[in-house]
Amino acid sequence: MFGLLRATLRAFAIGAVVGVLFAPRAGAETRKMLSERIAASLNQLLEIAALPPIKPERAATNGHTEPAPAKRTRAAGTDARTSS
Repeated sequence: MFGLLRATLRAFAIGAVVGVLFAPRAGAETRKMLSERIAASLNQLLEIAALPPIKPERAATNGHTEPAPAKRTRAAGTDARTSS
């Protein structure tokens, strides 16, 4: 599986390099266009990844509005491994 992934990524990289080398635009123009598109995509990704701020009172309860239920404890002798 990793071999297929590696081959796919290698083919993509080679295709991108060949496409940039044989592009119909001048090199400087192509680099400028690529840098603008990469910057715009990165900004969009960062906007999508931004999470809304968490209020301190909700952070104390891990985002829940009601307190967590109390943990149950096992009664002695209820585990099949320890029972005789």
